[in-house]
Amino acid sequence: MAILIRRSNLMVPVTDADRVRQAWRHNADAITLDLEEGVDAARKAEARGLVKEAIARAGQGAAEVLVRVNKPFLGADLEASVWPGVCGIMLPRVESAAEVLEAAEIMATLERQRGIVAGSLQFILLLESARGVWDIRSIINASSRVSQVGLDESDLAADLGIDPLPEYDPFVYARGRLAIEATAAKVNPVGMAYPLSIQPREAPEPEIHALATKARNLGMKGVICPHPGWVAPVNAAFTPTAELVAYNRRVREAFAAGVAAGTAAVPLDGRMIDVPVDEWAIVVIATAEACAARDAEKRAALARLHADA
Repeated sequence: MAILIRRSNLMVPVTDADRVRQAWRHNADAITLDLEEGVDAARKAEARGLVKEAIARAGQGAAEVLVRVNKPFLGADLEASVWPGVCGIMLPRVESAAEVLEAAEIMATLERQRGIVAGSLQFILLLESARGVWDIRSIINASSRVSQVGLDESDLAADLGIDPLPEYDPFVYARGRLAIEATAAKVNPVGMAYPLSIQPREAPEPEIHALATKARNLGMKGVICPHPGWVAPVNAAFTPTAELVAYNRRVREAFAAGVAAGTAAVPLDGRMIDVPVDEWAIVVIATAEACAARDAEKRAALARLHADA
């Protein structure tokens, strides 16, 4: 089965030369070059001129490279961002399917003009308003390019006119709907657990790992990382552990033995193993193998860089 492994997606302002230069060293599965919130309004035009070179620099460690564009400057930003080597575009503040289709049409034209395989570039969508969350189903089904979708919870809070308290998570519904709607559409939901979801900050690795694990158990498939220190604990949280893989191999063996013996449910460690449990075991094992392959790809890229140095 094809599984998208994009556990960590590191955000990097394209105008921060040092962060762009160092981004590939952090072992993120993806790096998103930011033309939007990370760039001062007075430097937008300058930032567009930096993207093409930054794509090659950020991708040298085998991370997927994406670009977050500005909604008001969609055409200009896509023109500056769609080059060979880019994996896709992060579209912020999405509120309708029409916006996704508009971006897809521009992207298709740029793919043809720049020798990129037609339809290969992907979208990550960010929903940042009540309207966006309400219309999520039509939005994420608007284009086959949509691979991931997440919430920008700080902007969503502003749209709702609320100032969230640390002890109360106001987005249980929004996050749950995101996970269900996206999963049903075969799109990966991404996001961190509360409170780091709404107030992202640098934090100790155990805290990041605990909240990323909670996010995974809420149905998320990865995290957009605002700081390099998030990458390692997020990768770990979204990678099935060796113990979990070993258990699920036993599940598969026990179930296969039961089927061979003529039964579709067998006991294992005090639990009944039936078809849904076996199907989930397949997913766990395949995910672990895909994570291992992704990590091997990044290690090989680093080895090549060191060999060429």
